[in-house]
Formats: sequence, C-alpha cells, structure tokens
Amino acid sequence: MKTLIRNTIASIVMAASVSVAAQQDSTFMDRVLVIVNEDVITQSEFDYRLRTVLQEFDEANKPPANLNKQLLDSMVSDRLQVQEANRRGIEISDQELSQAIQRFAAQQNVAVAQLRTSLEAQGQPFGKFSESVRDSLTISRFTDYYARTRVVVPDYEIDGFMLANNLTGDNSEYNVAHILIKNPEKNADLAQKVRAEIEQGLSFQQAVLAYSEAADAQDGGVIGLRAEKDLPEIWKQAVKKMDTGEVSQVIAGDNALHILKLLERTGDKTEIIQTQVSHILIKAESKVAKSQASKKLRDLRQRILNGEDFDDLARIYSDDTGSAATGGSLGWVSPGQMVQPFEEAFDQIALNEISEPIDTQFGMHILKVEERRKKNVTEQIKHGQAENVLRRQRADREFGQWVRELLEGAYVEHVSSPSDPII
Repeated sequence: MKTLIRNTIASIVMAASVSVAAQQDSTFMDRVLVIVNEDVITQSEFDYRLRTVLQEFDEANKPPANLNKQLLDSMVSDRLQVQEANRRGIEISDQELSQAIQRFAAQQNVAVAQLRTSLEAQGQPFGKFSESVRDSLTISRFTDYYARTRVVVPDYEIDGFMLANNLTGDNSEYNVAHILIKNPEKNADLAQKVRAEIEQGLSFQQAVLAYSEAADAQDGGVIGLRAEKDLPEIWKQAVKKMDTGEVSQVIAGDNALHILKLLERTGDKTEIIQTQVSHILIKAESKVAKSQASKKLRDLRQRILNGEDFDDLARIYSDDTGSAATGGSLGWVSPGQMVQPFEEAFDQIALNEISEPIDTQFGMHILKVEERRKKNVTEQIKHGQAENVLRRQRADREFGQWVRELLEGAYVEHVSSPSDPII
C-alpha cells in the first residue's frame, strides 16, 4: 500500500511538472512545492500569489520575515477548502465568475478588456487572475455552507439578541373587527359554527351583527387603528401574523371566545410571495451519476403526467428522507430559503406543473408547486436577521477549527521550499 501511495504521488508530481513546463519557456521547469491530497501547489502559483501580496506592502509597512511560510500555509488551507467545497458539490459557474470579474472591473472604473491588459502588463496572466477569483468565490460559498449546515443558534440566544438590540418593537397600528362570544365552555361549538359560516361566504359584518355580544357589535365590531400595546393581550400574536383581510381562527380567552378580521395595518410591513412546493430528490455528485439520476427522474415525471400520484412516488423514490415521509412536501418556502437553481425553477413553473430535472449541489430534483400566497413576514425577517448575525459570529469562531480538522485528515507533503520569484 505504501508503495502504491508513493507511486501515485510521484505520478502527480511528474504530471504537474510536465504539464506546466510544456506551457513555460523550455529553460524553466515549474517546481512542485506542496502536494495537497490529489492536487499540487507549484512555484508559479506561489509566485503569482506572492506578487499580489507584496503589492499591499511599502517602505512604512514591510512584509514579515516569515512571509513565504505564511503564504504557503494559506495556499494549502485555501486548496483544502476548495477541494472540500467541490466534493460537496459547491462550484462556481462560468457565468457567476464572469459577473464577479465584471463587478471587480467596475469597481476599478475600467472595462474587463482594460483590466486584462493592465494585469498582463504587470506580469499577471489573466487566466490565473480568473482562477483566483473563482477560488475566492468558492471559499466564500463554502463558509456560507458551513454557517447554514453546521452552526445552530438556539432560540433563546436569538430572543436575547433581539431584545438587547431593540428589534422586538413594532411601530405598526392595527384596525381590527371582532366577534365576541361569551361563556367559552358553553358556546365553543357555536364559535366554530360562526367561523365555518364565514369561511363558506357569510360576510364578517353580517356575522358580527348576528352573533357578537360585544358592545360595539352595532358598529360592525370595528375598534379603529391601535398600536400593538393597546390591543387586548390575547389578540396580539394573532394579528401580527395575519394579512390584511384575513380572518383568524377562534381564539379562546378566559371569559370569551374571539374571531378577528384584520382590516388595516400601517407602519413597518414586509410581504413576500411564499410557495408551497414538493420535490423528489435523487442524490448524485459525479456527472455520470447526475446523468443517470436525470434519466430516472424523467421516467418518474412521465409516470406522474400519465396519472400516477406525485406524493406516492416521492415516498418511494426520494432520497430526501425528511420530505419523502410527507409525499415530498417542503411546506411553505420563502425567497432565499432554497439554493438558487431550485428557487429559479419553482418561480418559473405554473401551479401543479411538474418540472424537468433540476441540478443542484444536493443532486437532481423534479418539483411541483402546490400553491402561492402573500405572507407578512415582518417579525420573521427581524428574527432571521438576528439569527444570521449570530450564526455568522459563531461560524467565524468555529470555521477555523473545522479547516484545521480538514488539514489533519488530509495528505499534505512539502516537496520543496519556494525560491525567490523572478519579478
């Protein structure tokens, strides 16, 4: 086994040297500095990174004596992160890379063609620059993946953060119409009957006049605009989650039953379009596996179009065990909650349409949109913002340890020390 490993490493070194040398002047052989798993870091890569780093120093701010070691260690760490990201299906498309380069050029107030000319005039090949941008984007997305999948922030921390940063206040005012039915124990069935009649088409105003025992029943049960703090305590959580025109379920209080209709809301308010979506996932990483998964999903799609039940097939075939148990349902999905290719697909298809196979970092999917709705998510957004801040803080603390664990489990061999670059 050791002989096999040595032979494999020797093949990697020789292939890298020959490949790079073929692109160089015949008098210059690009040396391998470090082997990182199945990959290598070469002298030319080190030289390119060093030139970039040295631009950040001047007479007043000189580079440290151990810059070469720091830089090489950083390159090994970056290479491991890119390898792990690719292993997990995190890749940057050519379109995303092009857009990033265009943004960079715009920040420098030049066109991409001018940027290319400027870099090459400084001895920096544009191809190497592009790959360094791709690696940076990959590592950034990899850290986001870590924050999403490996960092958990408990609700009590989020609540504490929101309270400490005054994110719990609500400057909205609510105009609510209500039905009040006394004697909760005796009239529980009556309240449910009233709610059902409203659901079936009885106007809320008619229901107020017919059933409400509140003093304002003759005025339609309308209370006028009030701040959250001025609402009855038992109403607060209900109205904050309601959309304008929505009627609540029966709310049970100690002395009465309540049915509310939100007539108006002023102040801070954010609405989004939520999508109720289901999917069937077949996990696949390699191109061959994704091709096979795509063929299988097209067969399943055709079976659904021929009349078979999506839910039944999801339970049998989906590799997403969490959603498979509920017929592939992902519930109500908000913008930004899913990976980009998945979200773009369900945004574009009509209700109850079955998509063509979709490629994401998790594998191949087909999906179906059940319903769309507007949702007031002001409170959820505040909660999500607080969670993201805390998640990022924790990820920043813990990510370095995870990278060190990757390093401990990797094959890293320093073949030779970097020589002074030809500048």
